Amino acid sequence: MWNSPPDEEEYPQKGGAALWVALLLFLVIVLSNLFMLRPRVVDQVDTWTTKVMQADFTARMLYGDVLPFGAVRAGEWNEVVKLLTAKDAPLGALVRAVILLHEQESLIGQQAARERIRQLLQRMPASPTRFSPQQRQDIQRWCETVYGRRVLSTGDYEPFRRTIENANLGWMRLLALKHLEFLSGNTEAARRWDVEARQQANRLQQMLIAVFFVIAIFLLGGLMLWLAYAVWKSSVRSPQPAVPVLPYRYADAVLWGLVAYFAATYFGGWIAGLFARSLPSSTSLLVAVVLLVQVTTGGVALWLLHLQMKRNGIRWSDLGLTSKPLPQHIAWGTGAYVATIPILLVTVVLVQVLLPSIPTPAHPIAGVASSENPWWVTILLFLVAAVFAPLFEEIFFRGVLLNALWVRTGSKWTGILGSALVFSVLHPQLYLGWIAVFVIGVMLGALFVERRSLAPCMWMHALNNTLALIATQLLRTAG
Repeated sequence: MWNSPPDEEEYPQKGGAALWVALLLFLVIVLSNLFMLRPRVVDQVDTWTTKVMQADFTARMLYGDVLPFGAVRAGEWNEVVKLLTAKDAPLGALVRAVILLHEQESLIGQQAARERIRQLLQRMPASPTRFSPQQRQDIQRWCETVYGRRVLSTGDYEPFRRTIENANLGWMRLLALKHLEFLSGNTEAARRWDVEARQQANRLQQMLIAVFFVIAIFLLGGLMLWLAYAVWKSSVRSPQPAVPVLPYRYADAVLWGLVAYFAATYFGGWIAGLFARSLPSSTSLLVAVVLLVQVTTGGVALWLLHLQMKRNGIRWSDLGLTSKPLPQHIAWGTGAYVATIPILLVTVVLVQVLLPSIPTPAHPIAGVASSENPWWVTILLFLVAAVFAPLFEEIFFRGVLLNALWVRTGSKWTGILGSALVFSVLHPQLYLGWIAVFVIGVMLGALFVERRSLAPCMWMHALNNTLALIATQLLRTAG
């Protein structure tokens, strides 16, 4: 036991109904998420999003002057194409495969490449996609003309160019424009696109080297921090066990705030989803709606929690919402984030090695951040991921749930692991993406127990999300 037995008068009068209601809502949300992950067309596209990004990433690594085409083995390109063209692959993946096959005819074999292109063109009409019917028609017509060896008419050039620009092909857009220019007879423009594609690939490779270097520094720093913490824990720090921040008698009252948070986010998100379906397809509009829903639902839940706390005489400091000493909180939050990186990297590698066939998608925000957006949309993304998410989630998952589980069970590890599990499973990264989030949740919970304050947890959470957004933006800028 990590806390002393509470005095008799501290036991709440009620039987903990809030905890059971919160658990029921949690199960409803989880089952709804799993239900939405059934193998439907839209889910097949979602599942393939990560695989398409991985294949695109692999192709970028193999392209450019560092690894020129002559040094790339045919099997490597075959693996990329195989990944892109597996069963139920979406239209975008098939288009990327066609572009790569055409580019690598000399390496794969002209006859073999053209036969595979012909097969993929036949699959395109039935492939799942989120493109509109008109976009699908434009993409198929462009691919059938350029890669199906048809004659390019004068009036097709500009429509095909616009189709390529709007097809969300990433760096392969440059190769597609190169192929279009060659077919139109403009070899000089085709060579310029080829040079630009190689330059973008080289910039990406330089960026990746820098990212790996930073990760190596973080990895070494994290291991050193664990060593320093172990020495401090064993020799300097007082051996007195930690006790919960929240008094026992307040556990049930604050849990009603968690119930409000679950209900508000679930039903608010469901209503917003119905509303969003009636809006035109727009990344900017989607981000604005997400921010509005987040602030509204989180704000309502926070207001209801405040009313419940006020009614029961509970202070915000009873949840751990304290800021002093702020410099120490920032230092602890930064150190905890760096110390998390070695564990997180090991977790991600193990998941990929042990369960390679099960998708581990990125957070949807990462997909939005990886696309071209106006500057004000980037600011909205930052507010969503690095301001309001740490604020609301740390208050409710660590301040409320961890505290309540800790005082009710007398075990800090029940609070840490229980809150981390709920925190991770409610993130939209099923099936296996929640495991990495669980590791972060455990570290956030341990940080809260160690410092008895939400401030370092909010800082660590914001730091993690901010660096993820920055990394996504840098990779997008690199090509």
